[in-house]
Amino acid sequence: MRVRYRSLSILLRAVSLPLVLSLALPAGAAAQIVKLAQTPAQESKQRDSSAAQTPAAPRVGVDESRPLALALFDAVKMALEQNREIEVERINVRQAEYDLFAARGATDISLGASSFYEHKNVPVGSVLAGGPNGSLTTKSLNYDFTAQQLLPTGAQWLAGFTNSRADSNSVFASLNPQYTTALNIQIRQPVLRNFSIDDARRRIRIASRALDLSDSQFRQKAIDIIARVQRSYWDLVFALRDVQIQRQSVELAKTQLGRNKRMVNEGTLAPIELVSVEAELEKRSENVLTAIETVTRAENALKQLVLGDRESGVWNQPIIPTEAPDLRAVSYALTDAVASASANRPELAQNNLKQEVNKIDVKYFGSQTKPQVDLIASYTSTGLSGSPLLIGNPFTATTTLLVERVNALSGLAGIPPVAIPPSSPLPGFLLGGYGQSLSNLFSNDFRTFRFGVAFSFPVKNRAAEGQLGRALAEGRKIGAQRKTLEQTIEVEVRNAVQAVETGRLRVETARASREAAEKQSESEQRRFQAGLSTTYFVLERQNDLSAAQGRELKAMTDYSKAVSELQRVMGTTLTTANVEVNSAPKK
Repeated sequence: MRVRYRSLSILLRAVSLPLVLSLALPAGAAAQIVKLAQTPAQESKQRDSSAAQTPAAPRVGVDESRPLALALFDAVKMALEQNREIEVERINVRQAEYDLFAARGATDISLGASSFYEHKNVPVGSVLAGGPNGSLTTKSLNYDFTAQQLLPTGAQWLAGFTNSRADSNSVFASLNPQYTTALNIQIRQPVLRNFSIDDARRRIRIASRALDLSDSQFRQKAIDIIARVQRSYWDLVFALRDVQIQRQSVELAKTQLGRNKRMVNEGTLAPIELVSVEAELEKRSENVLTAIETVTRAENALKQLVLGDRESGVWNQPIIPTEAPDLRAVSYALTDAVASASANRPELAQNNLKQEVNKIDVKYFGSQTKPQVDLIASYTSTGLSGSPLLIGNPFTATTTLLVERVNALSGLAGIPPVAIPPSSPLPGFLLGGYGQSLSNLFSNDFRTFRFGVAFSFPVKNRAAEGQLGRALAEGRKIGAQRKTLEQTIEVEVRNAVQAVETGRLRVETARASREAAEKQSESEQRRFQAGLSTTYFVLERQNDLSAAQGRELKAMTDYSKAVSELQRVMGTTLTTANVEVNSAPKK
């Protein structure tokens, strides 16, 4: 099945199971689900004694009438879908996506607008200020617009569009009201510090690596959860089968007690021999209770991994594993196992990402140690228009009487009169409303442009040099951590390969030991019936047989757990468990 999420998807491919049981299992079958290889004699004895099973201890909070048959694949699927640790890592990936999205916002275009009305009345102390009666009154309405953006090259552009309508009582104002417009574009490009990388680009790159890091951590958590589910699953298999072994041991003690009672009644055995069998029977019954408690603990550990919350109804159901330990030989050359771990372990990928983040920091702080040299350019276009005032020249208006008297005297003296030049009218393109001002603005006739260089540099710049030194030291630390990590992985792989090889041999020796214990127990029983042995030795051989069965079961489950651990340290758990973790493409 496929479970999709915003950040990733998990794909579980169905696989064939070695053993699948019907869900309609009887309540008493919980201890009979997982079986070791048995001889025909064992199976016959087990069938003969099945009708006299030792009463099971009550399972607290578990309704044994509703068993849940669970395959290992299904347990892994439930864990990946419901485990809260997986969910936390999934949320971490989602948060990292939002962090990257937010960091990229540094290159978004920023728009602004402002509008205000201003009424200003100020006193003036000079006739040249233009204000009649010693005051100058100006009323203006302004509405401005701005836009700016940081470019991928580190340059920043800023555009401003300003508009103003001014009404004044100044005698020098030829246009009243007056409409002023201006369009300004500026750009600033760093050429040394912040050229190849600046703080915004640094944060974007680090956020991108952080997303990759969180994705790798999600994979690591998925591997860890799957490995823990596999270990818990085999622990439950062992616990259930151990209950069966302990119950078989109790049945053997009961059979021996019945046989001894008959022999006591026949007078061929001393009554004191019954006491030792009864004591052993009680001890074995206690072992059954302990084994049942172990089942509960193992089952709860598995439920904690595969269930999403404590309200799930599965908490009240006994889990019955439907798979036996896989005893197929698994063999890896040490060099191949180490190479696989080096290629697949998420921890190494995370270390690589940390190194990449450190390189980003080194590059950025190295850039900060350089002088700040920026190329600057700006361009401005201006527009103006208004309504003309129907008043004369304020400078000539005050000398009109004087000029007339001079001309009269000049006429009497026969001198030509003084000619006053007429006032120059305003050009037509300045006359009009706001639309005329915009027309003048976009005609690009009144423009201003500027080019230049801005330079700044701290005398010592110790802050940037200190940060650069720390980033370089951090890089050396990450390199040392990688060496330690590689060595740790080497040790884990060596130990895991050894554990698999040892586990395989343990299964073979434990099986031989169990077969020998079976023969020894049967032989001792025949000797007892022939009067050549005692009850003590019969019980000892039975205990040896139970211990040998337990060791064989333990060796088998330990082998399966060792294979699971080898897959984990090699980084192949997801592949072998038929799980795919697909990251969503970055946007």
